[in-house]
Amino acid sequence: MKNKILIFLITFFFLSPSLADNLNIKSENISIDKEKKLSIFKDNVVVTDVKNNVFKTNYAEYLKDSQYLKSVGETTIETSEGYFLKGEDVIFDGRNEIIKSEKNAVLTDLENNMIYLDNFEYSTKNNFFKSFGNIKILDSRNNSYNFSQLYIDEKKREIVGSDIKAYLNDKSFKINKNNKPRIFANTVKVSDKIDTYNKSIFTLCDYRKNDKCPPWTILASEMLHNKENKTIYYENALIKFYKIPIFYVPRLSHPDPSVDRRSGFLPPTFLNTKNLGSAVEIPYYWAINKDKDITFKNKFFVSENPLLMAEYRHAFQKSNLVLDFGYTEGYKKTSKTKTARSKSHIFGKFIKNFKSSNGASNSLEVSLQDVSNDKYLKLYKVNSDLVDYNTSSLENIIEFIHQDEDLFLGAKASVQESLKETYNDKYEYILPDIVLNKPLFNSDRYGYSELETNLKVHNYDTNKSSTFFVNNIDWESRNMNFQSGVYGKFLGQVKNVNYEAENISYYKDETTNEVFGALGFLSKIDFFKRSKNETDHLLTPKVLLRYAPGHMRKQEIDDGARLDPANAFDLDRLNSFNNFEKGMSASLGFDYQINGLGKEFNFSVGQIINSEENKEMPSSSSLNQKISDLVGSAYLNLNENITLKYDFAVDQNYNEVNYNEVGAKFDYDFAKFDMHYLTEKKHIGTQEYIRTNVELLKGKNGLFSFGTKRNLVSDSAEYYNLSYEYLNDCIRAGIVYRREFYTDSEIEADHSLLFKVTLTPFGDIELPQLTQ
Repeated sequence: MKNKILIFLITFFFLSPSLADNLNIKSENISIDKEKKLSIFKDNVVVTDVKNNVFKTNYAEYLKDSQYLKSVGETTIETSEGYFLKGEDVIFDGRNEIIKSEKNAVLTDLENNMIYLDNFEYSTKNNFFKSFGNIKILDSRNNSYNFSQLYIDEKKREIVGSDIKAYLNDKSFKINKNNKPRIFANTVKVSDKIDTYNKSIFTLCDYRKNDKCPPWTILASEMLHNKENKTIYYENALIKFYKIPIFYVPRLSHPDPSVDRRSGFLPPTFLNTKNLGSAVEIPYYWAINKDKDITFKNKFFVSENPLLMAEYRHAFQKSNLVLDFGYTEGYKKTSKTKTARSKSHIFGKFIKNFKSSNGASNSLEVSLQDVSNDKYLKLYKVNSDLVDYNTSSLENIIEFIHQDEDLFLGAKASVQESLKETYNDKYEYILPDIVLNKPLFNSDRYGYSELETNLKVHNYDTNKSSTFFVNNIDWESRNMNFQSGVYGKFLGQVKNVNYEAENISYYKDETTNEVFGALGFLSKIDFFKRSKNETDHLLTPKVLLRYAPGHMRKQEIDDGARLDPANAFDLDRLNSFNNFEKGMSASLGFDYQINGLGKEFNFSVGQIINSEENKEMPSSSSLNQKISDLVGSAYLNLNENITLKYDFAVDQNYNEVNYNEVGAKFDYDFAKFDMHYLTEKKHIGTQEYIRTNVELLKGKNGLFSFGTKRNLVSDSAEYYNLSYEYLNDCIRAGIVYRREFYTDSEIEADHSLLFKVTLTPFGDIELPQLTQ
């Protein structure tokens, strides 16, 4: 009898499709209630409709007359289009071709996005989901979306929702780790190619207490994300600073965060200067190809002619080209100093790196710099990777460098143009300038030696010219250690100078050959001590005995060369390629170091005693005297926050300081302080100034900044900036007082008060400034 029942169930299992007109139902256990015309399926119930939607559960009831199937408990559905749903208590209405449930469900689409539903209804006829209530989507990038209504068209692979709140947690959307990018919109339509948000509001800013308005938002009647060309478009975009509208544009577009480089407008900048008035800079980036692009950085002035600028970049396989150029028709409003004429610039740099057949490294650089007006760069404050408007000269060069393990070769030709108002001839030519450096030997027995050769042809001041061919041989012996603890080494240098000169008073008129040389012995001894607190002390007294026979030429100019504790122990203290210090001298000094407990202290001093005075040496170095200045340098690093530096030069009588340079840096979370003080006296110079920069944080968001440089000789400030800024993860706003003390022909001194707003990452907006 049991065998007959088993045979019946197995047969029923395979014949169960006959119970439904459009459903194929399989189950391990089936029972029938004839009165209710109800079939009950238990254990591994699998239901497949004619469109190949698959319905799985462990318990289901089926009314054949109404074609109504209902599951109890956990149920999964795999649609014919590949979507997968996991829910419970699901109804399969075969007559109306609908699957639905009032219970929670999770739907996974073809992109593995997780869609959490309070309820759902699925049309098997149209392959269409809909849901109402609290709906949430988590995509594959951890972004989340909340809806009150949701419609999913599987055929079109399209999602339509209302009351959308999108939280973009993808790191690519974040400029700052505290950013909370989000989009709120009335409705959204998401498809394979385009996402469209209607009546949207977008921000990057972090949340504020009590759900207050973010620091900035972009409101748009429509926000569209084109996934194929990876661009976001806005219709009727309104940028708000807190609740205040500050900028409107009918249409706005930019690449989405997944794009590394893409054509489009960049954030505009609003600016105001005393010399040119108010302006707006509207940059446009054009990605011409994967290896080339150009950025247009045009400035449109309210009362002056526009400045049209562009920067072009081209990457070749082993080289790079950058060009920066600009043009303006000049002043509209002219005066005695402001003449009506066009102005332009072109800067370019080409660099090529390549290997020789033997593996040596080679590079070729070509640099071009040209302006039509000496004041143009500073007037328009042109600044880029190639251009610095504070420069006082232009340089056009072509340079080749070859380098391998035992050879360096550099060849350079350059033309320099002065932008200063006072000059005899604004052009200076160096062509060629060739340097060759090659080791001669390196052995434990004889030490180390190298050869450096330099050929330089120089033309300047219209009719002055010189040609120099200089050969240097440097040598140092291996270290010699003595039983007393003293160690040292011999140093040697031979310099051969060959030259021809014309109209230069410091050089002979006929062809001249000169040979210079020096021999020295550098000796040191180390005294080491470790204190009880495990602090290491190292004192190293040192002496350099130097002798250079023969003569030397007087320096062409006193170029401001300064003696310091490092070059005091070099054979070539003058560091001139075509001249050499003569005479007998001794350099005395020491180095002292302390390390331990997270602190570091270095102190070095040096002084030179010459056998006789040498008036040919530059006076700024004090080496023209029999006894030089006592020079020193100190460095103290108390911890990672405090650093102090001090350089000095005391005259030979030790009663007057001729040079003082003090630097101090304090860097804490709440405050930063950077101070630099310099004074030069007598033979060293006449400068004295103090430069200070201070930043103080007020709470988490306030920043007070002060910067100034004051000339203590004339008792006047060269510039100062004073500002208070409020900043957070997405905004920087504040008041800035700026003053620059210069008048340079047509360029007037700037004295202004301005209000500034920076919206991260959309650029700067400056309100009109008040000037005096």
